[in-house]
Amino acid sequence: MALLLVYVCAFALSLACGVLAVDNGLGLVPPMGWNTWCTLGKCGRDYCDKDEIMSIADAMASNGMKELGYEYINMDDCWADHRDSDGTIVPDENRFPDGLEPVIKYVNSKGFKFGVYTDAGLYTCSQGERSHKIPGSYGHYEQDANTYASWGVEYVKMDWCNTKVNGTQLDPKVQYPQMSKALNATGKPIFFNSCEWGVEGPWEWMAQYANSWRTGPDHHDEWSSTAKIIEINAGFGKYAGPGGWNDLDFLMTGGQGCESEKPLEHCPGMSDEEYRTEFSMWCLTGSPLLVATDVRNLTSIMKEILLNDEMIAVNQDKHGKGGNRIGEWKCSEGAQYCQIWSKPLSDGSFAVGLYNAGNMTHSITLEFKLLDITGEATVRDLWAKKDLGTFSESFTPPEPVPSHGAKVYKIKKA
Repeated sequence: MALLLVYVCAFALSLACGVLAVDNGLGLVPPMGWNTWCTLGKCGRDYCDKDEIMSIADAMASNGMKELGYEYINMDDCWADHRDSDGTIVPDENRFPDGLEPVIKYVNSKGFKFGVYTDAGLYTCSQGERSHKIPGSYGHYEQDANTYASWGVEYVKMDWCNTKVNGTQLDPKVQYPQMSKALNATGKPIFFNSCEWGVEGPWEWMAQYANSWRTGPDHHDEWSSTAKIIEINAGFGKYAGPGGWNDLDFLMTGGQGCESEKPLEHCPGMSDEEYRTEFSMWCLTGSPLLVATDVRNLTSIMKEILLNDEMIAVNQDKHGKGGNRIGEWKCSEGAQYCQIWSKPLSDGSFAVGLYNAGNMTHSITLEFKLLDITGEATVRDLWAKKDLGTFSESFTPPEPVPSHGAKVYKIKKA
């Protein structure tokens, strides 16, 4: 009865916010956590074994991440190996010699929830240095859902590789609802993330079936990739809300892993400024905050960014609104490079990002009328964690916005 009540309340809340959410009671705010994809070596080459997962849980329990809301520890395409004679998916015994259940119990003992990866098609996207392909969930949705639930899994990501079966292309509008139904039928609340790369405009229909949906291609640890994903999501805020979120993909904060002879080190593909922008825009859009870099070694920039409680509060605000690009400011490279983004917050204020997508430093002014504010408003710098004062009709930062940078402020009518 208690679980049913949670579902009913969550569903009612989602309707009030204009989003028809999957009825599992989860995702009332965007999920936060970690994923294996880019920790050891470059993205997609993480070996992923029990020692790595358990050491990540140890680190997140003690480095400040747990207290700030990072709650999921998720494996990507690296853990499964084959199906047994009954069709049950089997973890790689070299990586998980005792199966996943002891690992999941350990992660739970540290106060975290555990997530796994699968694929809607015949095989997953990566063989993970194996000589054979890894089975996807096609034809086994119900069986896999029950297996995951029996292990204690609380998050499932379903990818979209190898989805041509007997010469016929599968339809995400058929496959994702099937897995959603299978997960809900287990009776265990399991967060469901769809990853069909924005192929069929999931922001328009996926909220009925999943708690988050990828809106575009994979995010890589390079500025061109980050800038592209930000641009793709410029108008999607209206589709997000409690129960269902636009997923911009993993955070690369601090840099992906290096070569195998450099364990725990980071090889950044972006500048510190670009990592701040990445986090700023993920927070403003209401995207899941899932870190795919090695959090056992939090560098100074990783601590500054990932542990910024005021930026996280924007992402996790209970008002449950996604942010949008609301305007542009004329600058020498062109107005399209000097952007103004906003996310309404539950206390009546707005989180505002002044984003410079260009290659030069620019001064960007926020006119309060863009927020339907007339007269005066107070301004707080969320990266500096400093009140800047009260301003009339508009605000221009005392320092210009650097190339590929984003300054984020909390604006409230005075």
